[in-house]
Amino acid sequence: MPAPVATGGTDAAEKRSSLTRYLVSELMQGGREIILEHRGQDYRLRITEAGKLILSK
Repeated sequence: MPAPVATGGTDAAEKRSSLTRYLVSELMQGGREIILEHRGQDYRLRITEAGKLILSK
């Protein structure tokens, strides 16, 4: 699994955030589509030709 990316920002709201940031390019590893498993269900994350992200079950 890719390592989380540090945002390095100084914004106060960003410092309070407990969210972990991942680069889509790291998750995709050069591909355009991956499967994410959540609670035993598979979800497909893909990059469209227009560069948008689509998540579908």
